[in-house]
Amino acid sequence: MVINLITGYEIRKEGRKEVLVLHLSYDVEFSLDFYKRKNGKNMKQMINDYIRNNKIRWNGNQILLLFGGVALGTLLLFSSPNHNGQMDYLYVNSVIMNSSTSTASILTSKPKEKEISMSEDTFISKEPTKIEESKEPEKKQEEITVNKDDSLKKVENTAYVDESSKKSEPVGVESHSSSTSSISSNQSQSVKEEDPVSNEEKVTIYRSNGTVLTLSMNDYLIGVVASEMPASFPVEALKAQAIVARTYASKKLKSGEVLTDDVSTQVYKDESYFRSVWKKDFDFYYSKIRQAVLETDGMTVQYQGDYIEAIYHSTSNGKTEDAISVWGNSVPYLKSVNSVWDQYADTYLRTVEKDLSTVLQIFGIDFQEPFTMEVLSRNESGRISSIRVGNQSYTGVQFRNLLGLRSADFDIEIQDGKLLITTRGYGHGVGMSQYGAKGMAESGYSCLQILSHYYPGTLVTKE
Repeated sequence: MVINLITGYEIRKEGRKEVLVLHLSYDVEFSLDFYKRKNGKNMKQMINDYIRNNKIRWNGNQILLLFGGVALGTLLLFSSPNHNGQMDYLYVNSVIMNSSTSTASILTSKPKEKEISMSEDTFISKEPTKIEESKEPEKKQEEITVNKDDSLKKVENTAYVDESSKKSEPVGVESHSSSTSSISSNQSQSVKEEDPVSNEEKVTIYRSNGTVLTLSMNDYLIGVVASEMPASFPVEALKAQAIVARTYASKKLKSGEVLTDDVSTQVYKDESYFRSVWKKDFDFYYSKIRQAVLETDGMTVQYQGDYIEAIYHSTSNGKTEDAISVWGNSVPYLKSVNSVWDQYADTYLRTVEKDLSTVLQIFGIDFQEPFTMEVLSRNESGRISSIRVGNQSYTGVQFRNLLGLRSADFDIEIQDGKLLITTRGYGHGVGMSQYGAKGMAESGYSCLQILSHYYPGTLVTKE
């Protein structure tokens, strides 16, 4: 079992000094007890290990502990010379903690945006994530870069069943693909707090019930993220989803297209819907989604200065799919990458039974005549490239679409007039895997690292 009590860090300016901010996991209470029993180390020793392992350096010795935006307390870290005579952070000498701050003390003095060094907890690379100010001041953009090691570790995980929205799978299974031949642009709380973005972009949504709704981008994204990904997912996964959803919406709006509230663009549901679904858990889940949206305010994924095709899906088969295998177009950042986390999701494996005569009718074959049904080849991601049914050959995508299967990675078996089909994964498999993002977040990866992994060669830019 992988225990990650600290989910990330950043270094904030306080005048000439800097403060190391450590973000604690939501399950820190029970995890800390498990961590102590497993490793024999207390909270201070665990923090020392984290700082030393990630080689964190900052101009000061103060550490601020944050739990969901709430300041739990501060630590003072002292340094000592190592065997080379250089200064090395070794131990926490003094702890200043006040238990009352755990529920009441909110960090209100935020540093100026340009002074934040958003160094993420890098598990893919030990080099810190950087926000670099754009050379074009009129655009006021920052490019957030992540150095990524191609080799990703396999982690232990458990199957996930979502109880927060009464479904076990994210909605974004087949999100954002209006054509199978190409990828193109055709494709709280009980009382809400005021959005901190004063001049935020407005979004108009054309709803399925015929009404037109205009609201802020952040309010729109709260409804999208809550609809497209279970609220019980880790915050870093929700933040990755928020950035991808903002990217998709921004690209649509830039090209003059409209946004709907269904799968033709991105699913959006309003607050009243989630109140009825989440019931007594509404405040908790809403504030969690809102946190993910606001902490990624203005961030989009870009490739060579333009918004990417923000494609995502529920669950991969262990590898994501190359866009060329689904739509016939090669896209530099929509290539197949490893996604081992998906294999532990409850959405990963399904077996369905279909009446063989009905299946043959779909393919125009007389059930009384001899026929063959055989997988001919698979591509590098393990999905079917070619399958023969009778005298005709079909791609795995075509076969999947004709029979309404969950994935193009499947095995077939004929038994007693029935066709048994076992699928691996859920969705077209292109772009970010939502359950993969969940697994990465649970393993300690940040939202930036998740996006860097699933969209290689891209940059997260803050406008």
